[in-house]
Amino acid sequence: MRFGSAKVDKKGYRGMHLHDNRIAETPLTLDAEQDWQLAATLFTAADKVNSGPVVLISSASAVPQTYYRHFARHLVIEGATAVLTFDYRGMSASSGDRRRWRHLRMFHWAQFDFVAATRWLIEHYPNHELVGLGHSYGGQALGLSGESDKFSRYAGVATLSGYWRNLATPYSVWLKTQVAGRFLSHVLGCVPKGLSPGETFPGPIMLDWADWILKSDYWFDADDVPGLENYAKVTLPYLSVGLNDDPWGTKAALHAFMRHYTNADVKRVWLSPGDSGPLEHLGYFRRRHAANHWPIVTDFLLNR
Repeated sequence: MRFGSAKVDKKGYRGMHLHDNRIAETPLTLDAEQDWQLAATLFTAADKVNSGPVVLISSASAVPQTYYRHFARHLVIEGATAVLTFDYRGMSASSGDRRRWRHLRMFHWAQFDFVAATRWLIEHYPNHELVGLGHSYGGQALGLSGESDKFSRYAGVATLSGYWRNLATPYSVWLKTQVAGRFLSHVLGCVPKGLSPGETFPGPIMLDWADWILKSDYWFDADDVPGLENYAKVTLPYLSVGLNDDPWGTKAALHAFMRHYTNADVKRVWLSPGDSGPLEHLGYFRRRHAANHWPIVTDFLLNR
């Protein structure tokens, strides 16, 4: 794997890449199961046709697709033919009619929304290699979706089991989910932005999460999550990236989840914060880490 070299500016990223205005960003609407319409964005090169793979980026819980914009642009500059980001149902630009939220389940994001995005790319780029990148929940989604055979390889950043005792601040997480999260979900029907892990969180999704983090094997111990058998069907190369200062993605939490990719060719890499600042759970995709930390995922996805 080639890590390459780059001229680093004072902010610690490849400025010429991240500010390149030759990237086309096309807003899309994806049709998903249960008549949900998902907001998505397609990134392509505006002035040429790249020959690299097409990339699906799947978000962390409560994180909007816009957070991955700079990384998506970076992948196109580095040679990806196209990159697709999207918002899960009930989240951000895919929030939809709140009256429908009562029917949401967290596994719908993997089994319906991830599938819709995957199939859109296959339909529109049938002759291109498809690879994927998942952040936290997005790395979990590959196995649950049953679509792993469509991808050549996959990278998961901070993909972990949410069992509360494996986390760096377990009692804080327990209080936020079991007390505040459950209360707000029942009273307001959601956990508002500012109190949630990110964007406004639909109440039923929070209640799923709150239930699963009490289980020592997360949703693998649940009796109402369909598709868990699909994890054993994942056989592709999988790059698991852990962040040493992540209070959620501890070594115990990552190991507890990744062990379910029993037949995947898993390579584990741990990154530590350095000159570009902290990584933590949500920091990896910030522009300041482009030179120091982005190459390992970029080179894996683009097979360099």
